[in-house]
Amino acid sequence: MLILSLLTLAFILIIVFLHDIFQKKHAIIRNFPIIGHFRYLIEMVGPELRQYIVANDKEEMPFNRCERSWIYATAKKQQNTFGFGTTEQIYEAGYPIIKHSTFPISEKSLKYYSDDKTLIPCSKLIGKSHQRLKSYRPNSIVNISAMSFGSLGKNAISALNKGAQIACCYHNTGEGGLSPYHQNGADIVWQIGTGYFGCRDNKGNFSIDSFLNTINNNKCIKMIEIKLSQGAKPGKGGILPKEKVTKEIAKARGVEIGRACLSPNNHSA
Repeated sequence: MLILSLLTLAFILIIVFLHDIFQKKHAIIRNFPIIGHFRYLIEMVGPELRQYIVANDKEEMPFNRCERSWIYATAKKQQNTFGFGTTEQIYEAGYPIIKHSTFPISEKSLKYYSDDKTLIPCSKLIGKSHQRLKSYRPNSIVNISAMSFGSLGKNAISALNKGAQIACCYHNTGEGGLSPYHQNGADIVWQIGTGYFGCRDNKGNFSIDSFLNTINNNKCIKMIEIKLSQGAKPGKGGILPKEKVTKEIAKARGVEIGRACLSPNNHSA
């Protein structure tokens, strides 16, 4: 039985050897018959080897191993703080540090915006320097950035807005206009882009009457943000395919139902 097994193995190796030296597709296998296959095997399992053995905790992108470990622990409601020093480069540019105050203010003079005393309110009163009548101080320095209704569905927008209310932060609408799903209790930053959604006329131009109508009928709007350009879409601008332009999206944006919704690459106003 052993001899038969060895003969079978030898026969297979001879067949592989002959195949390797006569094939012309892979130079490595032709130059190194049989053992050349190990190169492709190692290449195949290379990503796993690098991820778990070779790469250090800070190398991988966009989220390195330390960041992923923190996310996993937080999601599982486990201990997400790590003691005994840090591997972070805390003195490099871009790393935020909250240092102890040498001369702290009295706790009696502190003002809390909710029962959560861990909130960090914004120190800047936006609009004050220009003497705006409705200057706004965000309740948090961490907020929800622009994501449009249309790119995200109604459930996602509603969840983000309700979460913003719970977290006492503001919710940026994105350039897709203000929808009913943005109005679940959170402060709103209305973003206006090149498409002027929510403040446009029938021809797609900026309309001051439409703009004022949206502002006056939605007290949740605390700030206006102007999106200066299309960023990653500088050529022809952005497009929402006609299949996605539902009745609700068309109403929020002030466009026709079932027609592709375009965001030009520049402003016309």
